[in-house]
Amino acid sequence: METTLTSQLERIVGTEDVAVSSLERKLYSHDAAPIPGVLSLFFKTLPDLIVRPDSAGEVAEVLRIASEHKSPVVPRAAGSWSLGGVTPVKGGIVLDVGKLKKIGDVSSDGSSVEVDAGVVWKDLMRRLDEKGSAVLSYPTSAPSSTVGGWVSTGGYGVGSLRHGHVADQIEALEVVTAQGEVLSVARDSVDPKMEWFVGTEGQFGVITKVRLRVRKKPAASIVRGVYVSGRDDLTELVRDFAKLGTPLYALKVLDSGLVTLRSMLTSGHKEDRSLVLLVIEGSAEEVSGAASAFEKIVAQKGLEPCADELAEAEWQERYWPMRIGRLGPTVLGAETVIPVDRLTSVLREMVLLGAKHDAQIGIEAHVISEDSVLVLVMYLADERKSLKYVTRLSLVREIVKIGLSHGGQPYGIGLWNSVYARRSLGKEYYTELRRLKARFDPQGIMNPGKFFRAETRFGIPITRAPYAVVMNALNVARRLQ
Repeated sequence: METTLTSQLERIVGTEDVAVSSLERKLYSHDAAPIPGVLSLFFKTLPDLIVRPDSAGEVAEVLRIASEHKSPVVPRAAGSWSLGGVTPVKGGIVLDVGKLKKIGDVSSDGSSVEVDAGVVWKDLMRRLDEKGSAVLSYPTSAPSSTVGGWVSTGGYGVGSLRHGHVADQIEALEVVTAQGEVLSVARDSVDPKMEWFVGTEGQFGVITKVRLRVRKKPAASIVRGVYVSGRDDLTELVRDFAKLGTPLYALKVLDSGLVTLRSMLTSGHKEDRSLVLLVIEGSAEEVSGAASAFEKIVAQKGLEPCADELAEAEWQERYWPMRIGRLGPTVLGAETVIPVDRLTSVLREMVLLGAKHDAQIGIEAHVISEDSVLVLVMYLADERKSLKYVTRLSLVREIVKIGLSHGGQPYGIGLWNSVYARRSLGKEYYTELRRLKARFDPQGIMNPGKFFRAETRFGIPITRAPYAVVMNALNVARRLQ
């Protein structure tokens, strides 16, 4: 990277907020899932420098200079995702929004709050709780994930069953485009539309501020759980619980494989049952009524309820689904959104996939609507064993394929799911976004080499056919190990 660029950026944010040391650049070279060293032949994951602006004005100046130098820019916050969305593939600048962390006051009518993109969800939730308010939904990675990061990746999470996608809780955004233009985009804006910046992973600019809808803190909240032996009854049970209606805030399934892996971290015993957890919120009357309805369903089906204190303890673990990585010492995973009526079949096929490839897997399924379930499949790996770790990556494609075969879609795009981008976004919307890319980022500097299509450091696209060939070859290599 030219010294002139470094010095220009230092004049904007100060020398302490431009990092060029090997150690810091290495820390910013990947997200939650390390990329095997062998793949550095294809991707330039080591950024040239890191810059940490503390205002939208500084972000705008940084992007104008980057545009002049035609330098790739990768917007980044906590990096808690694992699809390569914030992993550089062509070097360049990593723009860390972590210093943008102001939390405004809740609006006078109690319906919204304005926060900077670098605000961590757990900090926002704590501040709102002190004021008697609460967010609508939040990511399971709330202790580290930022508001801007979750908006950029377009997330479902805890509370989505009642409140929907993160896009449904945004009132307005502040976005800085690649050319340094600061835009204010409201929910009802026609051009630019807010949806262009939600879930598009920094392709059109850097989100610097978000106005979120909030709610009054619920008067009462309880957690209930029930054990299920086998998987045949899960789909019907989940549907029955979903009928509890408005008081049901969250509903998730921990497959027996995940329960076993989590138990291995503590007691070391094996568990042959899945655990279904429900969170019920509302007025005291609503919560009491929903709790009674839950108990009636459990009794009618002859199931064993989980002790309330254990259900509460399990719920508190929701923030650390990847904690099983301590057994790995690395955990890899893939997510897919499937129709709720395919849940039992998908879980069964995922378990068979793990057994076929001698992989210890754990599955966590979040019901995100009456018709859809977000399935997170995690499995253990060891990044220290380079070849074996690379071959383990091939399971990601097989997990996604199972979801696709049951009418599902990959959850998120990033680098690793870019071959499915057209299918995930839909042909018409994909085409529209490609046109918008040329408009908002004419030099293609924003988070290049992913999302629309994966590209190597040399600009060679990775299409579905060669992707399949590589993954199939890794499958063969894994079986020969």
